[in-house]
Amino acid sequence: MMDELGLVWPPRDMSKKVRRARHIAGVLDAVLDDLGVASAIEQHAVFREWESRVGREIARAAKPHRVDGETLLVNVTSSAWMSELSLRQNELLERLNRGRRRTCVKRLIFRMDPRAKG
Repeated sequence: MMDELGLVWPPRDMSKKVRRARHIAGVLDAVLDDLGVASAIEQHAVFREWESRVGREIARAAKPHRVDGETLLVNVTSSAWMSELSLRQNELLERLNRGRRRTCVKRLIFRMDPRAKG
């Protein structure tokens, strides 16, 4: 069918140019990967999600301090908690990485919080 300007509508090759719709999350992931920041963003989400991932009791006794590569440094309030969390490291890593597209934390290092009393 031609319009008033003599153009064919719809264009014959339009079906070749139509791309399949993609979910915005997938597009955003691809862009962040291309920029090389996707892993860093996921790693730093640990700070925001800490309590919901490790539970309230652990979150009261331990706080994420810093990400260094694939290692999360965690400040702990007491040596008893440091021992407990060291024994549960694999469980905590699984909780922190659950549901992520990529493993963001591969190692935990626990250290006494310099602000801890006692």
